Amino acid sequence: MTTSNTPIVAATSAMLTWQHRRGRPARCLIRLRTIRGPHDSPGLSTAAIVSELRDNPRGYEIGSDFAGLANTALPQLIPPMCPPEAVVWYAHHGPFSSYDPTGPETLTRVALAWDGERYLEPTDDDHRLLSPEQFRDYTALLHLEPVEDLLASWAWDTSPVPAPRPHAG
Repeated sequence: MTTSNTPIVAATSAMLTWQHRRGRPARCLIRLRTIRGPHDSPGLSTAAIVSELRDNPRGYEIGSDFAGLANTALPQLIPPMCPPEAVVWYAHHGPFSSYDPTGPETLTRVALAWDGERYLEPTDDDHRLLSPEQFRDYTALLHLEPVEDLLASWAWDTSPVPAPRPHAG
């Protein structure tokens, strides 16, 4: 997924709620992009970008149950033509992830192992933080709009958009 003119075949965004391994529901924004590979590497690839939202209870972050959220997303959102082991998972963090100052947005590739039935929880070695340049390239390639803009554009019966960050001062 490094060619800037690689066509997106399918794109979807959803709010995913799952039963966190610590016993309560948690939620995240998940954006899926299925793209056609370049001519020298034909086929489809699906990227799952999982954005941490600030309104999850403390201890119920995406990083503390990444396999759980992936196992929930698989039957609900991942295209059936995409084998689970072929999905490339990313954790996305930024100002929308915390009430505290966070610094710039980050994208971390999370290598999830697939045992034939489910995703397994990643180890620390399974996380690779992308550089700021890679972040810019991937967000452009995958046509990722800002989290706040995307959530604000959706119509809601309730108020799932995370509360705004309080202004210091």
